[in-house]
Amino acid sequence: MNTTVRLTERSGSTSSQRSKGLVPVVVYGAGSDTQSFTAEAKTLNEILGKNPRAILKVEFPGSGSKNAVIQEVQRQPLSRSLLHVDLQQIDMKAELDTKVAFHFTGDPVGVKSGGVQQVELYELDIRTLPDKLTASFEVDISGLDIGDQLLVSDLPKHEGWEILTPEDTLIVRISPPLVLEEPADTDAAEPAAAEAADEGKTEE
Repeated sequence: MNTTVRLTERSGSTSSQRSKGLVPVVVYGAGSDTQSFTAEAKTLNEILGKNPRAILKVEFPGSGSKNAVIQEVQRQPLSRSLLHVDLQQIDMKAELDTKVAFHFTGDPVGVKSGGVQQVELYELDIRTLPDKLTASFEVDISGLDIGDQLLVSDLPKHEGWEILTPEDTLIVRISPPLVLEEPADTDAAEPAAAEAADEGKTEE
């Protein structure tokens, strides 16, 4: 996997840059001032698709390279094309605050029984050293039955991570199956109403 991102100086309008396959990038952190550049959208999309938490080698125009991670991504809602990317420079010997996405494994027993899996939290806030970052956090939910829920406090310990998300935060629950109310039997109701009307006429 190529984790090298080459930055170029911004020139021209944002729309003209995007038409050339470039996306605006902001770089900050590690005691440096915030700087604005552009980078190839294709390269960034490939990295985001394979490992959005990868440690990147960011090459600055005329000033060497530094390590960084992707901290925020903005996409166009419909086309999902990249609009903007934030990169945070990192010190490999210093902890950083970041997020890691959950990867749920196993089929919950409650879902097999007709329950509904409801995911409430997709990413976990953590503090860790850069070399302890992973692409995702695998969590086995196969044991969850109907009515069960998984909280942050239930997560297995991960070496080198300090979890910043509150322990009582709900991650996923298995809800009871949805019960649909049966519509009234209109076919049976109509003859009954007609019969009652006929009886009323007879009495008159």
